[in-house]
Amino acid sequence: MKIAVVGAGGVGGYVAAMLATAGQEVYLVARGGNKEAIQRRGIRVEIGGKTLQAEVKQVSDDPAEFGERMACVLFCTKGYDLEEALLRSASMIGPETLLVPLGNGVANAEKIRMHYPENPVANGAVYIVSHLEAPGVVKVKGKGAYIVIGSDGGVSQEIQQLGEVLDRAGIKTKVSGEITTEVWKKFLLISAMATLTSCYDEPMGAVVKKRAKELDAILHEILAVGRAEGAKLKESDIEKAVDQVKRVPYDSPTSMWLDIKAGRKSELEALSGYVVKRGAEHGIPVPVMRRCYEELKGA
Repeated sequence: MKIAVVGAGGVGGYVAAMLATAGQEVYLVARGGNKEAIQRRGIRVEIGGKTLQAEVKQVSDDPAEFGERMACVLFCTKGYDLEEALLRSASMIGPETLLVPLGNGVANAEKIRMHYPENPVANGAVYIVSHLEAPGVVKVKGKGAYIVIGSDGGVSQEIQQLGEVLDRAGIKTKVSGEITTEVWKKFLLISAMATLTSCYDEPMGAVVKKRAKELDAILHEILAVGRAEGAKLKESDIEKAVDQVKRVPYDSPTSMWLDIKAGRKSELEALSGYVVKRGAEHGIPVPVMRRCYEELKGA
């Protein structure tokens, strides 16, 4: 399958490496020193005390250089880079190209449809604790990734095929006909943890152990907003989110926390500000999220 992966960070680098190792024809969009490192020596994934080395078909910061139309494009960029990525990817998107966002946030598929209204679009969520350790080097904590892709009200043959390809590549994948709910389940976890790790300058394990009251409150705030947005979230989804965090290493960071600590651009608006904004529109109070968001925005 001819697949382009846009973004070569902790998510995109891992997914590209796994797909390439499994024999798929992978084209990778990367930038700067990361692109140069991958061009020289491929992608290195450090996971479970082992190192996986993978070579993709081609890597460039300009998709037009590929000279190919893809069967599928996976957008693994940060939320603030998605708009630019969609514009730059036009040359490799044909009328039948399946477009799938795997970044954080719950509005990514809507943005893709605005740019490519005639294309098949799936939505997706990926669960992984990973980051770019160095140019061309992805460090993964835990066992790897779990991906959910799909659409609402039914799943097309193209989506089903992509799910099988990912699964065969060693990435545990679920194909869902209720993807809005699935994406909000992931957002429930990532929004809460990104906000609290960044707000308190602590890893995920510390948030669970020391900030249980705030964690429970912010999870219920996000759940209420998600339900108002049409997600079929349950109280048990909060318990599952907390259990997931308890299973990752105590010192696990979130990418937003790492970005804020390093003074880089972050996904604060997509992961925290979005809840504050949508909560206000629905008349839902989100005091913990609002306090943390305002502190982080003013920092």
